[in-house]
Amino acid sequence: MSVEFRRVAVPDEIEALLIFDRRAFADFPADLFDAEDWAGFVSYWMIVDGETVGCSAVVHDEDYDETSKPESLWIASTGILPEHRRKGFGQMLKEWQIGYASEHGFKVIVTNMRKSNDPIIALNEKLGFTVREISPEYYSEPNEDAIVMELQL
Repeated sequence: MSVEFRRVAVPDEIEALLIFDRRAFADFPADLFDAEDWAGFVSYWMIVDGETVGCSAVVHDEDYDETSKPESLWIASTGILPEHRRKGFGQMLKEWQIGYASEHGFKVIVTNMRKSNDPIIALNEKLGFTVREISPEYYSEPNEDAIVMELQL
């Protein structure tokens, strides 16, 4: 199996990001990012055997609430397409994110997810992330708290 992480070419691939986001997060349309959001992220495709299966979006020196946080990497999105879930790709993408943060000199990784997203919470915990806080009603449609997790590097 060949796995590649390739930086997304912005603005050329913004439309591809929007399509990917709609597919990966179809159950929560209110959570989708718009073109302006994607233009502000540093994004990477996860390509397995020539096929795009995942995408990661990060923001340097920022916290999940978009406040400045030097030496912090905010993982704004970790997405695996539905047909590729439960195959270990999510863990591969999270491990790549940790490596990316370490290689770029970040001291902490922060990420947030819906409180009901048990699979990503469990994966984050498996990789050493801990719950930092709960952000009440961070998400809408449906309203739901966010679990904010951190990993100290």
